[in-house]
Amino acid sequence: MKSLQNRFKALIQKVVEVPKHFLFSTKTKQLLILDRFYFNNNNVCGHHLFLLDLKTKQLKELHIPRVTNSDMGYKIIASCNGLLCISHYSLDQESTIFLWNPTSKQTKRIIQQPPLLLPPNCLIGFYESNDFYVVRFHSFEVTKSDSLGKKAYAIRGEKYSLSKGLWREIKGCDQNLILKGHLFWTENTVTVKETLFWIAMEVNEKISHEMIISFDSCNNVISKIEMPINSSKDCVEVYKKLVMYNHKGDSCVGLIICLESKNMEQWLYLWVLCNEYEGVECWIKVQTIGMFSTLQRPIGVWKNEVLMATKKRIHSIRGTVALLPEDDICAEFSYNLLSYEERYFPLHDAEEIDYFESGGFMFI
Repeated sequence: MKSLQNRFKALIQKVVEVPKHFLFSTKTKQLLILDRFYFNNNNVCGHHLFLLDLKTKQLKELHIPRVTNSDMGYKIIASCNGLLCISHYSLDQESTIFLWNPTSKQTKRIIQQPPLLLPPNCLIGFYESNDFYVVRFHSFEVTKSDSLGKKAYAIRGEKYSLSKGLWREIKGCDQNLILKGHLFWTENTVTVKETLFWIAMEVNEKISHEMIISFDSCNNVISKIEMPINSSKDCVEVYKKLVMYNHKGDSCVGLIICLESKNMEQWLYLWVLCNEYEGVECWIKVQTIGMFSTLQRPIGVWKNEVLMATKKRIHSIRGTVALLPEDDICAEFSYNLLSYEERYFPLHDAEEIDYFESGGFMFI
């Protein structure tokens, strides 16, 4: 009898220790979310959002709920444990960032604090570590110049806790970061081992320099990582995409670079940042894919396989992964790929918004 009581007490203790947002979670099959977006003159003019299930071979369109009456666009920041973090390009300070659970159909607005900044003028990230956190970083010009009389720039970081519902400044996060201009977020973001990575542009009156910004959420340190060097003089870079890659059993951040020759032929290179040589981080090229005679867009990596896309299909070296619905939008397009797990835990103080999903499209 005592043994049964002890086991019951141990079970209760485990439940008490589990954070609130995990009490109602139910882990199910892993899915992928494909964000296909169109742009004209570098401005996003439309999105198609799809839920991809590789096991059942179905592709289902999702519709992001409207949190305001604004017709401005949005940017999907990240997916984490069943929640999507989305930045809405609205002038309403109470709804520029919100969380969305497509499974429970709930949304929760994250109240902003001045100054009101949206991508690409700031970097936004979303991750989980015993709580859900949203982080944002923006650069500003320091009033005093450096010893050579050049303009100096600094960065400010803030973190939002979902359980507390508050923003807090991340103090001292940029002690070793030297900026030569304002930061602009240019591509997607990935999280590897509680470190967030963004592709960003450093811009001032004289330079426009692209690099990767990382944020170690455990130590609250933000750093700058240089891109791998393109050794091909006859090709130009046309696309970049951050990915997560498993290199020798270790999860690493990777970078897909698409190069194009003068003859419009394309290659994809996959680089991985890892501690290959005595603990020193460096870029290693792990895959070269090509050449392609038709337009290819890197999407991401799934089980260490690079996925590419045209307007009508998603494919890899092994063959076609999915057929995409045709549309009449004659504009440039790009893709982001996010891992997604269906989870039914509720968002506290959330809103339930009805939306409809279109019928499924079949994979090949």
